[in-house]
Amino acid sequence: MGRTPLSEEAEREEEEGRERFHAGEVKLREIGARRQQLLDQVHHLSDQQKELYDRRQPKQQQLDDLHNAHRDAGHQLSELRRRRDGLRSQVDQALIDVRLVRQELPKGDHARPEQLRREMAQLELRQQTHALPLPEENALIDHLRALRKQLTLAEEEVGVVQAHEARRKGAEEALKQRRAELDHASAELQRLHLERDRKMEAMRSVLLEVGQLVAEIREKGRQRAEVMTKLDTTNRQFMELDRELGELVEASRRRRQEARKTMGEYNRAVRSSVSGQSVVERTAEAQLAELLKRGRITLS
Repeated sequence: MGRTPLSEEAEREEEEGRERFHAGEVKLREIGARRQQLLDQVHHLSDQQKELYDRRQPKQQQLDDLHNAHRDAGHQLSELRRRRDGLRSQVDQALIDVRLVRQELPKGDHARPEQLRREMAQLELRQQTHALPLPEENALIDHLRALRKQLTLAEEEVGVVQAHEARRKGAEEALKQRRAELDHASAELQRLHLERDRKMEAMRSVLLEVGQLVAEIREKGRQRAEVMTKLDTTNRQFMELDRELGELVEASRRRRQEARKTMGEYNRAVRSSVSGQSVVERTAEAQLAELLKRGRITLS
């Protein structure tokens, strides 16, 4: 099928439309390429954000673990301080007990039971092996009686001294044990202090790393937002230009439809008025072509 002839005005519009369409296609390709570049940037920035987020997660977990450990160490320190203060009170009381027990021992010299028994044995042997005058023997008997009383008292004092010595040793052993527990608690307190300080330093180090990663994630987000803004603008330009190109195509289609409609109406009018006159038809077609070159035609 041949091309439908257009009027000079329509032909000019068609030519201008073709030029605008070709120029628009070139610009559309440029905008499309720019849009693809922006899309690639958005995807690249999103991948970078994801990679930074994946790096941040284990660091955040490590930071949370250190924070929990630091908090637990603080609770242990509080408990250990209370225990140490209690042990200090126990040490002070044990020291008082030792001093009191040491003061309980009777003062002065005390006869030893073994010495009294030896002296009594010597007197009894003398009484049995010597014939003594009555006054001297009575005096010896009185002395033996006195020694027996002293022996009884000495044996009782030995029990008191031994019991006191046992109490003294028990008090001193308790004091030693309380001091050892206090020393151990103090050493443990110092160890926990150092451990908590190390955890604090580790927390600061990891916190700096997490903060740096968060700052980078935010920066990538800011860059992505800027690119998305540009992408939105480019998309609007692309859609607007695509709409304009569509309007150009639609305008061309309407012009050709109008030309075909006009040609059809004219042909029907000629055929109905001078049916079978080929020369007249050719003349009419020539006149129609001439009219189309001059501009739009209206049939009455």
